[in-house]
Amino acid sequence: MIKINKYEYLERICNMRKLTTRQSKIVQEINTHQSLTGKELSILLNCSVRTIQNEIMAINRSHKIIESSNKGYTLNTSAYEAIYQSSKYPQKDNEALKILLFSNSSIHIYDLADQLYVSITTLEKHLKTYQDILKEYSLSIIRNKGYLHIEGNEIYKRQLIKNLIINETQGSFINIESFSPYFDNIELSKTKSFLEKIIHDHDYSIDRVYANTLTVSLSVALYRMQTHHYIDSEIIYQCTKDSIEYKIATKILEYYKEKYQLTPTKNDIQYISSLIIGQIKPNDTVTNPIDSLLDTDFIQNIHNILKSAFRHYMLDIDFSDNIYSFSMHVDGLIKRSKAMQPAYNYAVRSLKSDHPFIYEVAVYIANNIKKAYNIQINDSEIGFICIYIGSLVENAIYRTQIYCFFLCENYHQVKQYLYNKLRKILPDTIQLIQGTFENLQNQSVDLVITTDNIVHLPIPVIEVSPFLTLADIDKINKVISNLTGLYTSMKASTLFFEFFQSDLFYICDDFQDKYEILDFLAKEMVHHKIADTNFPDSVKNREQLSSTCFSGKYAIPHAIELNANKTMVSVLISHKGIHWDQENIVNIVLMISVRREDRKRFIELYESMIQILENPYKLSRLTNVNSFDEFKTILLQQI
Repeated sequence: MIKINKYEYLERICNMRKLTTRQSKIVQEINTHQSLTGKELSILLNCSVRTIQNEIMAINRSHKIIESSNKGYTLNTSAYEAIYQSSKYPQKDNEALKILLFSNSSIHIYDLADQLYVSITTLEKHLKTYQDILKEYSLSIIRNKGYLHIEGNEIYKRQLIKNLIINETQGSFINIESFSPYFDNIELSKTKSFLEKIIHDHDYSIDRVYANTLTVSLSVALYRMQTHHYIDSEIIYQCTKDSIEYKIATKILEYYKEKYQLTPTKNDIQYISSLIIGQIKPNDTVTNPIDSLLDTDFIQNIHNILKSAFRHYMLDIDFSDNIYSFSMHVDGLIKRSKAMQPAYNYAVRSLKSDHPFIYEVAVYIANNIKKAYNIQINDSEIGFICIYIGSLVENAIYRTQIYCFFLCENYHQVKQYLYNKLRKILPDTIQLIQGTFENLQNQSVDLVITTDNIVHLPIPVIEVSPFLTLADIDKINKVISNLTGLYTSMKASTLFFEFFQSDLFYICDDFQDKYEILDFLAKEMVHHKIADTNFPDSVKNREQLSSTCFSGKYAIPHAIELNANKTMVSVLISHKGIHWDQENIVNIVLMISVRREDRKRFIELYESMIQILENPYKLSRLTNVNSFDEFKTILLQQI
């Protein structure tokens, strides 16, 4: 597989003007999974196999990057990389909306259509799709004798512009210059350097994760002011004039006032201040210790929130060494939320699928912070909480270990070298033991790695060279992968017979949206006395905190509170799919109810289901089942 950031390459591949969004998604999925059949692609993209075949033919007419064999479709890496390197410009999604937002005056609909090389009919369709986006920002498109302009608060216009840019570039914050095409006369690298210098001059610093977002936000503000769009209303979150944010904002605007001939108002200073809120921290924690920056009661409240969350999931965690740094983070989060300037974290997508339980704990913590401080917390901020607590939670979770015995009788001079190298390359789920053949006979292990020829054993034996070559490592990885698959299948079988039943299995295509499904499945749980009457509301509240959709194809909704009468999984299959979030079409919904006494089992159940459904082969087959028995057979089938 090509080793590039999957969101960055989607951005680039979308930029190729001859590829549609669906075609670029086909490329994305093939690159992610390395090889996919037409059927698997049709499930992932919610279209027919014939459509996939036609789309791939269309892609290859312009860019011969997809190869076909009896195993499925793969990418021609050399052809793809050549295209990837040649892509330079941001994608053109929402182009009409951006033109209207960036325009200084009204634009006639015919002129806008000509500018975009589309018909009036096509343009009207685009304008209609913008209504929901604009509504989120209290904005609207106004028509007057064929002329169009966007009406609303300047603050919300800036927020929308920033979010469009960040979403289109998929948060490619590694290189700030990736945003340059949006700002013709603003040098982003210099803007970022100047911003960091001003912050440093005030004896503060900004984390790298926030620096590029703040640079983009500031650049949007500067661009708008250059085109004479100033803030004409009061900022909700007001900074005092002696606050560090206000002082930094004043210095920034003093410089750019001269550079771009701007006439910023006091509201503009407050706006720039609001961008900085929660993004910076003092350099000198000796002069400014954390306990002097944060109220003792606040730190205690955050301590109680963490303690409550870990107790809720039955996690024994000592977080005393982390409470101050986490409290600082939450303090910044609260300030960002009140200033309506949330942080952006595109790693949240991978965090959610790669570490689902840790993310779930982060959602629970975020919900308690939200209630305690009356704020809104988005997915990106939940992602940052996930990162903060990740190592603590991971170390507290018991996971099934694979026990591996290392036997090296004849190579004493390299034994320790090989042992140390194996420890480095083996995953955390492998418990490595070393010893003699006599020790091995008294050990209960799952596989043996050895440099010797040994007699046949009833467990896998991997013979490696004393140099541990790449071929040896490949052999080891394959055996571990097979063992992991076997254990996953065995675990799934145990969980299935314990938590799935036929009268909680449904096949239905009548639902219009996710909330109809959530309501139906939750009420069925109540009807079967699996959960009480509060369960449906708790499930909806959990969904509103952060979507329970994974990979855009399946969802695992559940309640915030783990206090059901019984731990069970309710299954709904929709062959045609249901709109879940924006463009996501979900075909499989697994609703989990968890009894309080089974809270530790929730980790096992939740992660096992995700691990199974992340397999595109199983996902594609499960989507088309027509009975509970067929669902069970495919779910438990070892790949």
